[in-house]
Amino acid sequence: MKISGFLKTIQEIKQQEVEQHRRNFPLAALRRKVEQLPGRADFFAAMTKSCPSDVGIIAEIKKASPSKGDIRLDLDTRSFVAAFTDAGARAVSVLTESKYFKGSLADLATACTATDLPVLRKDFIIHEYQIYEAKQAGASSVLLITTLLSSCQQAEYTSLARELHMEPLVEIASEWEMEQALVTGAKVVGINNRNLATLEVDTAAAGRIAAVLPKDILPVAASGIVCRRDVTDGVNAGIYNFLVGESIVRAKNPGAFIRSLIQDA
Repeated sequence: MKISGFLKTIQEIKQQEVEQHRRNFPLAALRRKVEQLPGRADFFAAMTKSCPSDVGIIAEIKKASPSKGDIRLDLDTRSFVAAFTDAGARAVSVLTESKYFKGSLADLATACTATDLPVLRKDFIIHEYQIYEAKQAGASSVLLITTLLSSCQQAEYTSLARELHMEPLVEIASEWEMEQALVTGAKVVGINNRNLATLEVDTAAAGRIAAVLPKDILPVAASGIVCRRDVTDGVNAGIYNFLVGESIVRAKNPGAFIRSLIQDA
């Protein structure tokens, strides 16, 4: 599948970024530094806890986006993550992409010290270097976007993440991408309601794709989840985990908003 639109732009940016990071701190040195680090909270185990009566919310630190612009640039990562934890979130996601999402690896490291929950590095992973960076920061998982990766890359990065005790969240946006995710060994599949090439949202996508996922694969719905009804619709479609970003950080009381999603599911 040919990469186009926004995803093509971000791929080029990431290639340049990774090369710069590798020049500053070589891959071999980074690998030696992180391979002996202990694992943190188990992301896969956390996702398996969710059920219709106890849904899992992956609460996201999201300061901006390419479709909405600046959302909450003054967001304090530590206090927000503490609020997410107190509210009963199942895991935390941190956007580390800097140009469009205004995130950083420092945000990820801060989040990891502010909670005992599993923490996901959400970024556009195109190189193994970024997976080692996530481990160094203390992450429990990394996002692997199927649209960005060949089958060989996805299989390699999935294996590497597991070696580092970071079960990946494998993102798909179509039935075609589902096939690649399954072939490369995905266990937790994030179904993105947003088309990353056009940035358009189809809130029916997650339910449609979840209906044809094998029963041993854990689905996570992402994008376009703005109210309690969206969670209920997901539960009715067999989805018990939800990644929610913008709606949480825009809420006057993020913790109360998370609790409303959980309690009314």
